[in-house]
Amino acid sequence: MNITSNDLLVFLTLVQEKSFTRAAARCGLSQSAFSTRISSLEHALGAKLFDRTTRRVELTPDGEVFEPFAHQLHADLSDVVQIFRDRAARKRGRVSIAVLPSVAAGWMPKLLARFAARHPNIQFSLTDAIAETCVSLVRNGDVDFGITVGDNDTEDLDQRLVALDHFYLVCHKDHELLRKKKVTAADIAAFPFLQLPRSSSVRRVLDNAFQSVKLKTYLETNYMATIAGMAEVGLGITIVPSLSLNQFIRPTLGVRILRSPQISRPIHLIRRRGRTLSAAAEEFFNGIVAAKFELPSLVRQHAKDAI
Repeated sequence: MNITSNDLLVFLTLVQEKSFTRAAARCGLSQSAFSTRISSLEHALGAKLFDRTTRRVELTPDGEVFEPFAHQLHADLSDVVQIFRDRAARKRGRVSIAVLPSVAAGWMPKLLARFAARHPNIQFSLTDAIAETCVSLVRNGDVDFGITVGDNDTEDLDQRLVALDHFYLVCHKDHELLRKKKVTAADIAAFPFLQLPRSSSVRRVLDNAFQSVKLKTYLETNYMATIAGMAEVGLGITIVPSLSLNQFIRPTLGVRILRSPQISRPIHLIRRRGRTLSAAAEEFFNGIVAAKFELPSLVRQHAKDAI
């Protein structure tokens, strides 16, 4: 016989009531059914737990040894059951996500604030990282899901397009490129260029778009804020996605959409195929799917604010 939570409850109720009649009534059982449960428990343990008289029910020495274990086991199991009920009700739990830095700074605060207002006890872990790291974290199961440019190998990933992020030319407001009616790849290649490292998705998009010309890299740095500072004093020009344009809204910088070549990068919501998410993570994921129309709007707003 396997000892169940109900067996422990029957035992503890009899300890409290010291009467089969009262204990059976509390448990909603007939007295015979209650007695059978106690006998079965004693048989499973190989020990007599209670001494019965016509007036009183008392614990035996073995019963006294078993009582604290019964209390602890019943409490532990009750706690486990409550934890999972709370998780199902989104009263507790943890959601872990990996997100492109531009998305993390621009869109994610609104999404998190909205979800936290409904589920204040859910904990979040957010990793803002380059696209390759986001994909790797999702693929390895280190995070529940991610928002990134996606991956060409989709056999183990479910990818959902949420927006197209268009690219913009950024330079000093007095730069001659801003006065040209049409800016070409050759025009851009004529000036010192401020780059992100080759590991970034932005750099890979630009390298692919400018295969026909060689950009004159003046400086390579890890952060958009650094590039913005360098461009602000005229050390070079750069090209950035619209989701990063909020870092380039500065009085001395000018911005225009890039049309030749016209460049964009797809932003995907990704999760590992076949992986079951927790109730909290599933709700947050579905909330992002439902709100995906907000990201294109954010893309447009960033561009409008910068230009």
